[in-house]
Amino acid sequence: MISRKRFLGIASLSLLNAGTNFSYASSSGAWPVLNKWDTQEFEKYSKWVNNVYELKSNGSLKQKGAKLGVIVADNEMNLLNNVDFLQDGNPQISKSEMDFLTAVSHCGSFPKLVFLYYSHRRALPAVVTKIKMKTGGDIRYSSGNHPVGFVDSVSFSGSFGDFILSSMEGEDGGYNFVSGNFRTAPNLEGTDSVPIALKRDFLKPGSMCYNANGHCLLVGKVDDSGEVHFLDSHPDHSVTFNQTLSAIADLQFVSSVRFGAGGMDRCYDGMRNFRLAKLSSNGDRAVYFTNEEMIQFGISVEQYKKMAEIKEKGKLEVNGEIISSYPGLVRASLRSGGRESPVSFLEQSVKELASMFRERAQFVENAWNDVISNGAIVLPNESDKENIYQADGRWEIWSSPSSDVDRKMKYHYTIERLEQMLNEFGNDKIYDFSRFTSRQELARSLIERKKQLFEIEKITYKNSQGREISLNLLDIEKRLFYLSFDPNHSPELRWGAPENSEEIKTMIRKSTPLKTGQTLECLESYKLEQGIRYYPLRQSTPTSLDPEKNPKSPPFKLFDEVIGQYSK
Repeated sequence: MISRKRFLGIASLSLLNAGTNFSYASSSGAWPVLNKWDTQEFEKYSKWVNNVYELKSNGSLKQKGAKLGVIVADNEMNLLNNVDFLQDGNPQISKSEMDFLTAVSHCGSFPKLVFLYYSHRRALPAVVTKIKMKTGGDIRYSSGNHPVGFVDSVSFSGSFGDFILSSMEGEDGGYNFVSGNFRTAPNLEGTDSVPIALKRDFLKPGSMCYNANGHCLLVGKVDDSGEVHFLDSHPDHSVTFNQTLSAIADLQFVSSVRFGAGGMDRCYDGMRNFRLAKLSSNGDRAVYFTNEEMIQFGISVEQYKKMAEIKEKGKLEVNGEIISSYPGLVRASLRSGGRESPVSFLEQSVKELASMFRERAQFVENAWNDVISNGAIVLPNESDKENIYQADGRWEIWSSPSSDVDRKMKYHYTIERLEQMLNEFGNDKIYDFSRFTSRQELARSLIERKKQLFEIEKITYKNSQGREISLNLLDIEKRLFYLSFDPNHSPELRWGAPENSEEIKTMIRKSTPLKTGQTLECLESYKLEQGIRYYPLRQSTPTSLDPEKNPKSPPFKLFDEVIGQYSK
């Protein structure tokens, strides 16, 4: 997500730095078209995205921290920089265009930016839809979003960078190319994306997931268990790689309840593929594939029908597995053989969780430096236009309520999945229980292994005085609901340092200004924000600091208590 004000500032700055026009411009549209989209090309695109994911997750420190502009410049990450892979394609974009891609990358734009870059380099036609809403104040959360115009690469006059900029300029002074572009009903033509069947032929690296709460994720990998691994971009333009189906555990498919009555206007969340483009009959412009032409690429409302059935019956059997949630539906549908090991799942999940907290350490450090340099950041409370999850400016960049939700849900998702495996003990068709003779033995083993892993995985942060503080995951687990999302809080409070601890004694204190006009002293704001930290999911309602309007206790139990029930 990104605000219009911030987008226009970024765009203007980037264009100023690049000059009136970007340095690479095509003599034929935004770029020459030499190839066409078909199933083989989509497979090539999928392989390209998967390579980015693999280097993001297993490459060098520079590659793990690479933003979009760096990714496309890296010859190892970007297979299109290899002439044997590129084949008949177009030249690399300019350095100014790489910087521009970084500057405008966030969760809503990142998946499509990746897709458009690939289209340019592989000399494929591309189209971006101009979207309008029927009702609502913010197109990212509105109703009835529908196409009203198109920017196509073939008839466009200008460079790749100019094409991207034009694509991001919305109708009537609004903004385009955000998560709202994917908030479209499946029966519409000319949309940027289409919902797909949950099958490996269609859901693969390069596909995306749209969460109706306004978040978009790019599929980077689908493993044998059916778990989906995502690439994700953020308001600070970083690109991360540790998200799995835990990131969409709150995907409710509210609209699917209406599906039985013929309502498809709000069936938009879930797994989707980008709508492909082709040359028009006379070759003077690029046009989108029709819904019928997208059938071979998986267009389907199957996932909405199945979620409607789950809502009606409470559960559904898919490929021999009883499931009751959207992540479960995706996993069971994509499982490709081989039995899943509970211990291996735990080990992988802990590794990903630790990486998510290490990313947080650098983010918190950057946020604190911004507050020290530029002053306090207003908390958007009691507003109908924004809240702490959906705001503009510096709050959007440096607060962490949304990403902290993702970390909490990653932890909780690990518990839920292991509890499911414990309840399925004996189901050797799906899970590998060969090392264990009983459910109790497995539970005890999981608790012991989790303790070992949580002790080993360490996160180091810089406190407000610049001194390094080391925590392991056991420490962070105890503080899971005390980690502050407020960028005005010192790093000590951002990391939930206990009251009266040595860790907190020397912290620098900054007050938090509120949108309603008040200013709260550091510890006062931290106390009043506690109820907000108990929310397990992003909220769409106004943010209040009234304790009576927020939860008063954690939303779920910790690992040892839940898994420990099965060890007795």
